[in-house]
Amino acid sequence: EYDEFMRFEQKCFAETEAINNAVFDLLAKTEKTDNILIAGDLSFNGEKESHKGFIKLLNELRAKGKNIYVVTADHDFKNEDNKCYGYTTEKGKFEVEATRRNELYDLYYEFGFKNAIAVDKQHLSYVAQIADGVRLLALNNDGSPTAHKTFDDEQIEWIKEQAKKAREDNQMMFAMNHYPLLPGQPIFSVISSAVQKNASYITDVLADEGVH
Repeated sequence: EYDEFMRFEQKCFAETEAINNAVFDLLAKTEKTDNILIAGDLSFNGEKESHKGFIKLLNELRAKGKNIYVVTADHDFKNEDNKCYGYTTEKGKFEVEATRRNELYDLYYEFGFKNAIAVDKQHLSYVAQIADGVRLLALNNDGSPTAHKTFDDEQIEWIKEQAKKAREDNQMMFAMNHYPLLPGQPIFSVISSAVQKNASYITDVLADEGVH
């Protein structure tokens, strides 16, 4: 069953631990990096043990003096009717503990929410002052069944409110979001599941509000 799963696996599942350890070791050693931003998909399909392992790495990196800001995304939780699976030689494929969306705020509280100057808990979004004159608008958009992968009207109003405060306080604000608004590769523009819905509209809203 594991071999069958790996035939179509595209996330470097077997290599992820080694990749993460190498990247985090590099980040810990660099002297020019103060703030680290991670824009979602922090776990393997919402497995609870995957989150615990990743948070351990985040804590070790924070102990090196780095400020870490994350947002979660659709691969970080499972709805009640969906399950997570692991594989062993003895058991083959078996169910493992999944993470629900309402657990993500507490799991990642230390990495963005705790020191935020504004929090939209319903949408798992926040604003952080990451340097003098610079604010991060950290956006999540996986909570609404009717506005999945985009922002509902309530969140749009919250974004406008925070952008207005940034302008009034003479702060440069930039946004971090999981789904590409401006595709980094041409192929993303033709993969509907990999692109922010209403990207053109959202980009215009952010630009009109002075958000980078």
